[in-house]
Amino acid sequence: MIIYDDVKKNIKIAIYSKHDNILDKITDELQKEELKVDKYNDIEKLFNDISKKKFKIVILPQTTEEELLKLNNLNIKVILYNKKLNIETLKIEIYYNLKLIEKEESIDFEKYKLEIVGNLVESISHKVQSNLLVLGASQDIIKMINSDLEENDERKDVLESLYQKNSYALEKANMLLQLVSNATTLSHESVMHCNDIKDIINVILDEYLKENSVTLCIEEKIKVGSYICGPLNDVIFVICRIIKLLIEENKKNIHLLIYEDELNWYFNIDAHEKILDSESIEQIRKFIVYIKNVRPKINEKKISLIIKKIK
Repeated sequence: MIIYDDVKKNIKIAIYSKHDNILDKITDELQKEELKVDKYNDIEKLFNDISKKKFKIVILPQTTEEELLKLNNLNIKVILYNKKLNIETLKIEIYYNLKLIEKEESIDFEKYKLEIVGNLVESISHKVQSNLLVLGASQDIIKMINSDLEENDERKDVLESLYQKNSYALEKANMLLQLVSNATTLSHESVMHCNDIKDIINVILDEYLKENSVTLCIEEKIKVGSYICGPLNDVIFVICRIIKLLIEENKKNIHLLIYEDELNWYFNIDAHEKILDSESIEQIRKFIVYIKNVRPKINEKKISLIIKKIK
């Protein structure tokens, strides 16, 4: 039985015991379950590595209240075992705790999206109101021209131009409202043109970029007439979150490249230098894993969100 897919969720389990034979027995069993396992026989080294590597679960024998308190303060799930070790019972305990972690992080992701939506409402409302004001003014002009317009009047071109501007403004207003509407729906599937994605990211970050004197360059290498499909609302929110984290790290030039190959669409974020510390990267990874059909590729200099093309 594969109790957990560690490749995607990046869960790490540490095992503590003073007896190598017990460590070997547990490790052999758990490695069959595709879990990353680290063995320890030195409790101080274990505590030191927990704080650095951010383990999610620690397996250890009955221990002191002081050690348990220390682990709980580090927000670690602790599984205790006694000398009469039962591997099957231990697996059930691990499975249960992994599911708890997954649920908690899924809730964190929803809270994160709600927080972002709250921060964006004022900005988005302002943009929508601006578009509606444009529409209102244009409608008045159209009525005025229409009142004396003859059949072959050249001002028809003006009307056509105004009509196109109105359509564009309505489309953008609708898109921004839809973004907010879908924000609380996990991995909502949508289809967007690359230019629309760029517009939305710019709208969301516009004021923040100006306030911090940051240049955001968004490039695309997508087939002409191609549309991107997938959980794009979630992807847009995560991209904006990453860019905000970069700005908080005083990055002044940020590059977003959107491109595709036969299997995937890619959103590559690059700040031309070391991007983020390990804690921020772990935070980003934690959110990305809950977006369906999206996987992260993260290192110190580049962050990629990869959307699998569904055929």
